[in-house]
Amino acid sequence: MFDADTGAFKRMWGAFGKEPVDIKPARAEKIPESSRIPAKEETGPGPEQFEPSVHAARVSNDGLVYVSDRGGKRVQVFTLDGKFVTQKFIDRWCEAPHCGNGQTVASTAFSHDPEQRFLYVASRSPARVWVLDRKTLEPLDSFGRPGVAPGEFYVLHHMNVDSKGNLYVTEVQDGKRAQKFVFRGMMPLPSK
Repeated sequence: MFDADTGAFKRMWGAFGKEPVDIKPARAEKIPESSRIPAKEETGPGPEQFEPSVHAARVSNDGLVYVSDRGGKRVQVFTLDGKFVTQKFIDRWCEAPHCGNGQTVASTAFSHDPEQRFLYVASRSPARVWVLDRKTLEPLDSFGRPGVAPGEFYVLHHMNVDSKGNLYVTEVQDGKRAQKFVFRGMMPLPSK
């Protein structure tokens, strides 16, 4: 973390608020089509350190830090001084190679209301955006699917919200575009 005014280094931390440790990432090996296995649900607290591709950190209006741990398939939440608060796994079932590169949480963005009631989470390999209740991190809805048509995603990368609540989502590699999703106001979720 750096001071916004001076650029001076202030502090850093790793997963769960622990001291970060540099770990040499494992090299991904090509898995033959004939030996692919179906997805399985992982359990437990997740990796003790952030995976090599921590991809975004956002600070909410109430002073919480939301870290996108892309390889760890999770969002971790901290206080400004690095104390671990909670985490939420996103599409934890997603594994390479049958689910892209197996990475999920590429970026987050907050809804534009002063309370920032909603947290948008870009799930990279499953190609969708999750809408979570920011306080509880419970999923409320999601949209998108793999593809290149409008509203579909090809390698989600980053996103942000403007002052009107419009969501902008960027894609890399063959996606190479930005999409704008227009905020049309609050409405109840469809009943299940």
